[in-house]
This record gives sequence, C-alpha cells and structure tokens, in this order.
Amino acid sequence: MPALLSLGLLLSLAGRAACCAGLLTNTCVCVEERTKGPASPQLRRKVVCSRRELVDVPGSSLLPNGTVHLILSNNKIVLLKTGTFSGLRALEKLDLRNNLISTIETGAFNGLTALKRLDLSNNRIGCLTLGMFQSLTSLTRLNLSGNIFSTLNPDLLDGLTSLKVIDFNTEFLFCDCNLLRVLNWERNSSARISEETICSYPKALQGKPFKDLKESQLVCQGPLELPFLQLIPVLRQVVFQGDRLPFLCTATYLDNSTKVLWYHNGILVQPEEENGIIIMDSLVHDCSLISSELILSNIYLLASGEWECVIATSRGNASLKVEIVVIDTSATYCQADEVTNNRGEFRWPRTLAGITVYQPCLEHPYPSPSSEERKTSRKCNRAGVWEEADYSQCLYINDYTRVLSSFTLMPINNTNVLPLAHKLLDYTMEATNFLDMMDVIYVAQMIEAFIGWTDEIHDLGDLIVEMASNMMQVDGKVLRLAQEESGACTRMVGAVEKIAGLTLTSNSQTISKVSKNIAVEAFLVKPASYVGLSCTAFQRIRLHGGFEGQEEGVLPPLQFRCSTGNTNSSLRHFPIKNSMALASVQLPPALFAHSPSPDARSNSSCWLQFVAFRNGKLFPSAGNSSNLADHGKERSPSTPIIFAGAGSCVGELIDPLFVSLRHWQMGEDQVAAHWNFDLLDGLGGWQAAGCHIAQTRGNISTLHCSQFSNVAVLKRISNQSVPIHENVPILHPIIYTCTVFLLLCLFLAIIAYILRHNTIRISRKSWHMLLNLWFHISVTCAVFTGGINRKEYGLVCQVVGIVLHYASLSTLLWIGVSARVIYKEATQKVQRQQELELPAPAQRPMLRFYLIAGGIPLIICGITAAVNLQNYSNVSPYCWLAWKPSLGAFYVPAGFTILVSWIYFLGASLHLGCHQRGKGETQGLEEQPVVSSGHLADSASTSFGPWLGLENVYSLDAQLWALLSTQLLFISLWTFGALSVSQGLSWAALFSCLYGVGAVSLGLLVLIHHCLKRHDVCGTWLPCAKGPGGHAGSLMAGSSLEAAQSSGTNPFTAGGQCKLTNIQAALSQGERAVTTSPSLGGESEREAPACRSSVTQTCRSHRARTTPPADGKHQRARALRVATSSDAASSENGSIGGGQAESRPSRPSREGSTTMSEGSDTSSPGHSRGLQASLEKEAKRRSYPLNAANQNGTLRGSHYDVAMFGGEGGAAISAGLWKSETTV
Repeated sequence: MPALLSLGLLLSLAGRAACCAGLLTNTCVCVEERTKGPASPQLRRKVVCSRRELVDVPGSSLLPNGTVHLILSNNKIVLLKTGTFSGLRALEKLDLRNNLISTIETGAFNGLTALKRLDLSNNRIGCLTLGMFQSLTSLTRLNLSGNIFSTLNPDLLDGLTSLKVIDFNTEFLFCDCNLLRVLNWERNSSARISEETICSYPKALQGKPFKDLKESQLVCQGPLELPFLQLIPVLRQVVFQGDRLPFLCTATYLDNSTKVLWYHNGILVQPEEENGIIIMDSLVHDCSLISSELILSNIYLLASGEWECVIATSRGNASLKVEIVVIDTSATYCQADEVTNNRGEFRWPRTLAGITVYQPCLEHPYPSPSSEERKTSRKCNRAGVWEEADYSQCLYINDYTRVLSSFTLMPINNTNVLPLAHKLLDYTMEATNFLDMMDVIYVAQMIEAFIGWTDEIHDLGDLIVEMASNMMQVDGKVLRLAQEESGACTRMVGAVEKIAGLTLTSNSQTISKVSKNIAVEAFLVKPASYVGLSCTAFQRIRLHGGFEGQEEGVLPPLQFRCSTGNTNSSLRHFPIKNSMALASVQLPPALFAHSPSPDARSNSSCWLQFVAFRNGKLFPSAGNSSNLADHGKERSPSTPIIFAGAGSCVGELIDPLFVSLRHWQMGEDQVAAHWNFDLLDGLGGWQAAGCHIAQTRGNISTLHCSQFSNVAVLKRISNQSVPIHENVPILHPIIYTCTVFLLLCLFLAIIAYILRHNTIRISRKSWHMLLNLWFHISVTCAVFTGGINRKEYGLVCQVVGIVLHYASLSTLLWIGVSARVIYKEATQKVQRQQELELPAPAQRPMLRFYLIAGGIPLIICGITAAVNLQNYSNVSPYCWLAWKPSLGAFYVPAGFTILVSWIYFLGASLHLGCHQRGKGETQGLEEQPVVSSGHLADSASTSFGPWLGLENVYSLDAQLWALLSTQLLFISLWTFGALSVSQGLSWAALFSCLYGVGAVSLGLLVLIHHCLKRHDVCGTWLPCAKGPGGHAGSLMAGSSLEAAQSSGTNPFTAGGQCKLTNIQAALSQGERAVTTSPSLGGESEREAPACRSSVTQTCRSHRARTTPPADGKHQRARALRVATSSDAASSENGSIGGGQAESRPSRPSREGSTTMSEGSDTSSPGHSRGLQASLEKEAKRRSYPLNAANQNGTLRGSHYDVAMFGGEGGAAISAGLWKSETTV
C-alpha cells in the first residue's frame, strides 16, 4: 500500500514537473507551490528523488533555485562529502532516511543556514564527529534513530542553538556515565529528547526512556556489558597437527580505550610468525565495532586448550573462549557414528578419546521457549569407544510421546486432576498408534498419580479402567519393552486392582466398570450374611457372527454377571441370550471361616473385587523367567485373565477358588498359573504353584486355585485360533437352498456352452463373456454362502473377504463390458443399414476384455490388501472390508461401473428403438413380394430352415434385456445377502427370503433364456424340441438328410420320424418368406447385410474349428444328382435360387461376411468385399442358359459348408428344398 501511494505521488508530481524551471536531472521530480498568506505569495519548490537507487546526492547545480524541500530517502547513498548541499540556501527540509550512509564528512551541511528539519534515521552512522552540524543554526528537529552508534557526545549539539527535538534511539544505545552530559544538556536547554529514545544497555535500564532517567542511574560501574561480542569459531574445534585454524573476534567499540587481546590457557599471546602465530591489527568499523584476527597457520600439539578473546576497555573487560583439541595422527579416537532414536537423528563426528561432544537437539517445529539452546552430549572414552549419550534435554520427535511426556510435568491437584484425566483418556483412545515404549511408561506414571486421588474423586476409577483398557491395544512388543524398562504394565494392573479398596464405602457398596478389554466388579458384603458368590465375565454376540451393538472395528465391552450362593457358573450354558461367557470365578461359602478378626465378621463389611482382562497383554514376561511358569517366555496366556481379591477380613482359604476360562488360541503344554507381583525384582511373573487344571473340555478349562490372584492358562501358542462359538455360525436355510439352486443352474449353463461350443450360434466374444459372467456370479454366491461369517479363522476370513471383493467387482465389470459390446453392435447395425460399403474396424484381441474385467479388480484388491491386510478381517462381524476402506475400494468403483453400464444400456436401447421404427415404415411401403436373389447353399445344407424363427430370440433387443435383467438380479442378490448378515435377527429372515427370491430368479433366467429356449444348445439332447420360433427342427437335420441319402433310402420315409416334419417346417418357412425387391441394388440387397449383421454375425459357427470330412466318390455323385434335380425344378419355375451355380458365387461372400471378427465389436472386413464379389458373379451366372455349366461341373462343398443368412435368404432355401425333394 505505501508503494502504491508513493507511485501515485510520483505520477502526480511528474505531471507538474514541467512547471519547475531549473531541474536538470531526470531522476527527480519537482513540484512548485505558492505560500498562503496575506503577503504576496512566494514560489516554493519541492524536489522528490526517492526510490531511485541513487548512490550520490545530485549536485546543487542540477536542482532548481528556491528548493525548500528535498527528499532523498530509500536510496543507496553511502557518503556525504563536504559541500554536498552548498548552493541550496533556501532548503528547509532534508530527508535522508533509509539509506546506507556510514560517513558524514565535516562541512557536509555547510550553506544550509535555513534548514529546519534533518532526517538521518535508519542508516549506518557510527561515527558522530564534532562540527558535523555546526552550520545548522536554524535546525529545529534532528532524527538520528536507527543507526549503529552506542553513545552520543553532547559537544556535537553545541552549535544547534535552535534545536527543539532530537531522537537518537538505536539498538546499541548504552545508557551510562558517558550520556550524563546529554541529560544535563537537555535539562538546561530549550530542546527536548524524544520519547522514543530508549536505553538498550545495560540490562537494568533496558527499555526505559532516556529522558526519564535520573543522574544516579547513569553510572559506569559494574560488569562490562557489550552490545555485541562474537568469537568465531563458536564450538570446540578438533584439528590435526599441522592444520590451519583462524580466529575472529568482534566487539562493540566504546571509546579509544577499547582493545582486543588474545590469551592461550591464561597466557597472553604475542605474534610469532616463525611458530605460525599471526595476529592481525585491530580494525574499527564505523566507530562502532572493533575486530581482531588470530591465525594459527601451523598448529602444534601444545596448541590444545582454551583460546580466549579479551575486550579491554577503561570500564572493564569482557571475553569469550573456545576450546581447541589438537590430535596427533597416531592418537586413539572414536569413529563417526549415526544414531536414530525417539529424540531424533544425531551424527557424532570422529572424536578424540577422552573428549565429550555436544550437539544441538532437533527441536523444529517446536523450538525451545527458553533462551538456552537444548543440547545432547556424548563422550568418547579413553579406549576410543562411544559411551551412551545423554538425550534427556531433547524433545521427542513423535507427537504422542511428546504430549504424553508433557503430562508428567504438569502439577496435579484436586481441581485439575479430573480434566487432566479426561485429556489423557482422549490420547489413550488412539493407543494403537503408540509405537514407543515411553508412551506406555508415561501413561503408567499418570495412572499411578491419578489413583492417589480416587478416594476423593470416585469418577477417576472409571477413567483409569478405560485408560488401562485402551493401553491393551498397544502392540505386544512395545508393552514388553515398557515392562522390562520400568514395569509399566504391572503398575497399571496394580492401579486397576486398587480401585475397589479406595472407592467402596457405606454409601457406595457396589461398583461396576465396563470397558472394551477390562471389566471390574466389586461389592461390600457382610461376612455374617455371606453364602457364596460367583461372577462370570461375558460379552454380547449375535447369531450370524459379530457382536451386538458393535460398530466396525470396535470390540464388544466386557462385563460381569454375579450371583450369590454356591452355584457353579457354566461357560457353555450361559443363561443370558446372545452372549458368550469368557471367564468365571466361584468363591467358596466358607470364605470368611478363618477371618483374622472374628468379632469384625459379624459387625463390619468386607469388600470383594473381580477384574477380568480380555487377554494377557498387560502381563508380559520380562527378565529371566526360565524358572517360572512361562518357561522362559515360551508359554503365553491363551485365555482371558481373571482376578479375584478381598479385603483384609479374609484369612487363609480353606476351600479353593473354582475358575473357568475359555481358550481363544490353540496350543500345547498348557499349565495353570497366577501372576506374582514380587517376582523378578518387582516386575512380576507367572507362577505355577497355587493353581492347577482340574479338567479341560474342548476350549474350556476349569482350575482350582488356593489364593487370590490373577489367574490364566499358559500354552505354547500356535498360529491357529480356536472358534469363539460352540457351534459354527450358520446363515438362514433359505440362503443355502437357493444358492445351491443358483449354482446348479449356472454350472449347467457353463457345461452346456462348453460342450456345445462347436455348434452354438453366438460370437466368440459373447461366448467368453457369458461364461466369465456366470463363473464370477457363482464364485461370489458360493464364497458368500460358505465363508461370510467364518470369523473364527483369521486367514480364512481374509481370503474370503478378498475373493468376495474381487468376484463382485469382476462380475459388475463383465456386465459393463457386455453392455458395451451390445451398444457397439447396435450402433454398427444402424450404420451398416444406412451405408452398405461401411468398412469394419480392424480385428482386436479378446485379451482386452480380460484385462478390463479381470485386471482392474485384481489391481484394486491388491492395493487394498497391500495397504492393510487387516482391513479384510478382525474389523467387522463378517468377512468383508472395513467400512472406510470399502468406500474407495469397492462402493465407488462398483457404483461407477453400474453407471457406465446403464449409459450403454440406454444408448443401445435408443438405437434399437429407432431402428425398429424405421424398419416398420420401410416394410409398410414395400408390398410386392419377390423371390430372393440367391445366397443359397447346396442341397446338403438345407436343414437351416428352422433357424428362420430365431430373429426375435437372438436379436440385440433380447440380448439387451437379458443382460439388464442379469445385472438387476445380481445387484439385488448382493444387497439382500449383505443385509441378511449385517442386520439384526428380526430383519435377517426377511432379507434372507429376498435373497432366495433373487437367487432363484437369476438361476431361472440363465437356465431358460440361455439354455432351454435355444435349440442350438439343447437340440442334440432334445431333437424334436420346439425351436425358439415355435417350429420343430434340429440343427443337425441336414446331417440326417445326408445320412439317409448315403444309405440309399428315402430320407423322407426312412430317415426318422422328424424328417418329414423338417421338410414341412421348411416349406412353411418358405411360404411365409417375403422379399422386398427383385433387383440387386434394391431393398432386399440392403436388407440382407443388415440381417446378417444382426442375426448371423451375432451367432457363432464353430464348424471352422472342426475339419470337414472328405467327400467320397459316392457321396459326391449322390449330392450331384440331388443338386441337378433341384436345378431342373428351379429352372422350370424360373427361380434363380436353387441351383448349384448360385452356391459357388455365394461361398466367398459367405466366408468373408458371415463370421464376425472374434475380438472386435463389429463385423469382419471381408463383408463388403464378399458381397460385391457375389453380385459380380451373380451377373455372370445369369448369362448362362438354364445353368448348363452347373450340370457338367463338379459339385463343390459338403454338408458342412453351410451358408448362414437372414430371414429372406432362409425363405429362399426352404422353397428350393421343397422343389428338390419333389423332383426326387
């Protein structure tokens, strides 16, 4: 903003600069102003030369006469020479602030007798010489602030008789006895010192205004304080003999008595160039700084020690020291070392033996608030080995550790203990991120501190239990290290088990603490009325896996159920519904039989406490435990840990405690043990004496213990987990039944399509897509039904989740790819009808569909599993992805795939709808029936009449709606299946039934539409079955006819009961067939390619994969007789559709046009070329009379050379067949 204002001022001044006469420089602008007053106005000129990078002041001859205000601020002027401003006698204001002025020569301001204001602030003026301002008799305001001088000589101001205000505030202003005269001058003259002039030194007067000081405060006694004192190098130097090392000492220059002296180990150093000691002469910089340089050009061994720079003045001395260590080349030293720990990364240099090295701590981005820099130290001992470094002064680099360490430094009282505990609880909720043992140690320290306030503030008990429960989420290795370091885990357990004795009172006789991993129950009972007590720790579960009320990734809370009396609590038959008992303890009725004070037994109360820990994470073995129950850390707890305790009113136990524990891991060599806090120097350990296993049935063990303690069963743990349920969790029976039905339908369809792959009439890519789609649907349903709730086996659950993830995404992608293929075929169909010669795209491999539908899910699943494999298990009540990862890894890709599929569905539907309407209009205009112009096969291939009714079944409309129905049924199937296992029991049955409806519907759709309604799939097994168009027939009817002819029998009488039906069906098809134009270029020729592209080209003839059998001599003769008779009949009727000569030109057209590009979305490139060749040969054929050439030529082709055409071509074939058979 100031720059904009200055620019505007300069522009305004530049516009008026032309009014100033005498300005001879273009680096300044001038403004003329006239004075206001009753007298005649006078012309006043203001010259602005600011921000012009000026190094020297413009000469007075270049400035106009009558200049009263000259601005030279914000330039780079360094020197003011004598007579610089001579000639500017009318000058009243001179602005020189924000330059680099360091020297002002005497007489620089001569001739400025009218100058009233002078601004020299923010320069580098250190020397203020006498007579500098002697000619400025009219000066009223002087600003010297922001320079580098430290004192001011009052004689400098003697000639300034008109001075009113002076400002000499600097960062180095030393308020001592040297400024006493300035204070007296101010009090004895009319001038005043600005309020902004404040003292910088000494520290006692720092920040106080100079004008408010008393004379007694301006003294030159006490220790010398220099505004600036520096010695380079700063840190200790380790050098080798013969090296060169320079020293530079710089200090504030007070007066002429200031000198720089050098000392070595307290001895004054003199220059000795022959010994390599060089002392340069002291230099004074701008009358403010003095510096001296000492150079050791050839360091000798005796140079080791302290080198000191002493600043000697008349007021005292000040000094700085640096230590130098000279190393002989044969000396012992420690090698360079790099250390990385929880305090940062430290690099220790190669160090001489016996030297302690210091390094600054890494404190970014948390710098130390104190003025002293935090350092760490490490000593290299005399043997040349590094000792342990002291990192206590450095902060932790981990955020959690740093915050938790700050908790331990806070003072605790009755007012802040509860808020502090809540804050600590918030941090322990993220205990899974604790990676340093110090995190556990600091939390244990705080829990011990809080337990001391529990008797006053009972709410602390709940917070302590929650904190300890959260700490059980820390990695076991970290807990073990913390236990070995300071017994942190044992201290937390001890604090939890002290809660009952501190909080139970006559007003609060029962406490119950519930958390994820720890449950606490305590009672205040009267021994006289005690009859026995049994408590069971349990957690809620659901029938279909998971835990009641459990959010994803959150374990169900542990809680106790206690009952009085001598009742045996069974873990297998726990009475609470949808719950699982984990541990129980039964106290005997004779618990108080040997009470230490029998009188107190009848009058007082005694507390009983029960604590259950979900696992043994807070009981890690530390130290040498080879003689303990864990046998040197080989055994570990395989059950929950349960604790029973009592007050001092309970004596020695007569009857043992009955403890039941459920195993959560398999293992061997099990042993009952209790935790002894006194073992291993207070760290604690497992001890087998006092407890033994009475019996073990399945995964439940019963123990007898003779003392109160934490009890568990230790085993050598294997990697296989024990199921947490007694019975394997099952889904609703409807899900199993309907899934089996769906799998049967899918497998039947897959097997049928594989066995019939040589004759089934679909394109190769459609065959691949259908098989892959059915396969992935079957994998999804089978894995869901068999493994969605197998949470008891961690590895199996992970595999189930990954397979479900992959198969679900792959199914949706195969549907999307199929939708794209239908869309491309629909659009190409319309284009081929509009332009017959449309070139087809080049063939593309089928591999791209597998890369899309199979590769993309594989990449997504691989990345998800690589990020965190635990996302597929142990985070939900079923084997599936956790909620947050599933959003990006499944639901977003699945939703996007479905959206793209529907876009293709909509586009294909619109194209097909427009095509149907256009086709209907064209057929309404063409009413004259004609005979088709011929693409007929030989007489041995006349069995394709039944295929004429397949147009509606195999049309793109039918494929589109079948694929759309499959997608909707699969989505509903997946949704209802997910809801059936994720919702409660009340909704599970409903969604299971909906799942069954979807599974049955999908199975029926696949079985009926893709198998039963296609006689090319089931025609071999059902030869007389109705075709899709409602006509009887079989795909291999032509083969039957050929077989009959070869056997010498009448094919219409001895060929089987279906052969006459085939002929009749062919005749009926021929009668119904209607062509639209008699000409080659008419509608029939345009319709034929469209029919081939929509029906024939979407069908797949696998006969190309099989080698046709060689025609024998008799077979060729019989075929020739049949063809000759057919030609004769056709010739008599004038038909051109039945002769063998018509087959020959149709063969290359058929081979080039009927088979689609097996990897592309459109027809093969030979379609147009084959059609053109056929038309040319047809024109030539018509020039022969009565097809004479055909009678003498050799019969080409066999019953495997089948020409596949659309509806019109098929009709002509049927008519020819009927005539041929009549002639025979």
